[in-house]
Amino acid sequence: MKIHSLGYLVIQSTDPAAWRDFGTRILGLMPGRHDDEGTLWLRADERCQRLVIEGGEADEVAAIGWELRNDLVLEDLLAEFDAAGVAYERVEGLAARRGVADLVRVTDPAGYVLEFYWGMQVEPAPFVSPAGVSGFRTGSAGLGHVVLAAHPFAETNAFYRRRLGFGLTDFADMGGTPGHFLHTNERHHSLALIGVDRSAWFVKGGLVHLMVEMKTITDVGMAHARAAAAGCEFFETLGEHANDRMFSFYVDSPAGFPIEVGAGAVEIDPDTWTSVDIPFPDMWGHQVLGVPEQ
Repeated sequence: MKIHSLGYLVIQSTDPAAWRDFGTRILGLMPGRHDDEGTLWLRADERCQRLVIEGGEADEVAAIGWELRNDLVLEDLLAEFDAAGVAYERVEGLAARRGVADLVRVTDPAGYVLEFYWGMQVEPAPFVSPAGVSGFRTGSAGLGHVVLAAHPFAETNAFYRRRLGFGLTDFADMGGTPGHFLHTNERHHSLALIGVDRSAWFVKGGLVHLMVEMKTITDVGMAHARAAAAGCEFFETLGEHANDRMFSFYVDSPAGFPIEVGAGAVEIDPDTWTSVDIPFPDMWGHQVLGVPEQ
């Protein structure tokens, strides 16, 4: 596949200090080498960053970083973009600001800014969670997954699957709205596309949600306890998904969009996996909170 994994998320924030507190104290991420009002890097592993928080005038997702294996893969991807007429740009100094060797920016049909990169820097200091999290499942599976409000759905779906080579793990009718769960590696899905636009009530800060996966269920339970004790707002209660079998909960981030904190998801073989239609979103739990009255 062209895309190796979900690498990072860039978030514009009116209050980076709130992200530092939430990211370290609740999620258990580690501050990186940039840690001030202008730019905050948060680590989940040996990589120099997994979340980039940039000070700004809004609270929203600014870009989604997708990792490529090396420079030759990037060259091949750009050649395909040129042949297909897909516009991309190199922003001077941006690769250094992300801690990577090279990157280009593309806007997908739903309006999300994507950064395709290779060669992220590795920190010499080991990852140590300030909250005592035993670790995050990253490595070849990447940061986790993102769920996007994908309108127009057919065009956005075709861009990721036909242009970028994402594989279809499974799909669902979500109350009359299509949902496609897409993979790039052994993670059940690194991306999910939901057929709504960003005006939907559950799309906040431009995103449906970000998922980070911890190494143990105990880590998840302790994170839930920290969030509850801190008075955080929950978007969904504890539960287990029917497709990836993730045990998780959803907590609202300082940008508004929820972060799914989970553990125990199944792995797939992307070379042999057969797509299936999933009729039920959850095995149990995951009650959605704060649903607007009709």
